[in-house]
Formats: sequence, structure tokens, C-alpha cells
Amino acid sequence: FVDGGSYLAPRAAGIKSLKDLAGKKVAVAVGTTTEQSLAEALRKNGVSARLVKVSDHQQGIDAMNEGRADAYASDRALLIGLALDSGNQDTWSLGGEIFSYEPYALMLRRNDADFRLAVNRELARLSRSGEIYAIHERWFGVLGKPEPRLDSLYFLNGMPE
Repeated sequence: FVDGGSYLAPRAAGIKSLKDLAGKKVAVAVGTTTEQSLAEALRKNGVSARLVKVSDHQQGIDAMNEGRADAYASDRALLIGLALDSGNQDTWSLGGEIFSYEPYALMLRRNDADFRLAVNRELARLSRSGEIYAIHERWFGVLGKPEPRLDSLYFLNGMPE
């Protein structure tokens, strides 16, 4: 699975793009790849924003609710989950840009090449048959269709060995 860094903000803040973060306070979990990639994306785009470091997702949401931050940055799928779990999803706006590449993987037992091969073959079969899209819809349908990088990953996973 592949995701990317984005940001969640109160809809009333009008933050729709990375450039809209100029002059804003953006909460981000300390020590994460999101912290590094957000700082780099802001620098590359000439956007001056203050990063408010928090220890976890709940602190990021709390920082926005308490006015200590204007937005919270994390992996896009996690942000969507936070908005949905809030019970007030209509009050949140998800940034339209993805500023990083965040790959996810399955955990497997160490030194079990046969099991890893079986898992990889099944993932390839699901991608080749198109069944992966039904699985995506079931578990991530709220996110919409797979974004282009994830769609490409599904295609590449289906390539013959």
C-alpha cells in the first residue's frame, strides 16, 4: 500500500493547498517521516509556516481544536480516518496535495521465504485479476479511487515473476 503526506484543517480555515499554509501553524508528529517531508515541501515551495510538534495524532487534533495549530499533517489515509472518527467530518477539510511518498508493507515472519513467496504470489494474483480494486473499495472506499501512485503499484504488483 502506498500513501502520502497531506494535511487536515478546519473547513472554515480555507486551507486547500500547500501555499495556503503560509503564515500558519501546522501540527506534525515529532520524529516522523511526515515531519521531514513537510519541512522539505514547505521549503521547496517557499512557504513559511511554523511547525508545532506533537507526540501523536490526538495531540494534533487537540492542537487544532484548541487554536494552537491551524492544520495537522500526517499520512492522508490516517487523516481521513481521524476526520471520520471525529463524528464531525463535515467540519474538516483535507489538503488537495500529497507532499510525500509513504509506502506501507505487510509484516511477515523472519526467514520464512516460502510464506513470503506465497503472500507475494497471492498479491500479484489479486492485482492481475483486478480483485485488488474490490478489496480497496471495501476497506478504503471512503478515500475514493486509488490515487495514481497506488494504482501504478497495483499494476506493477501484477507483473509476472
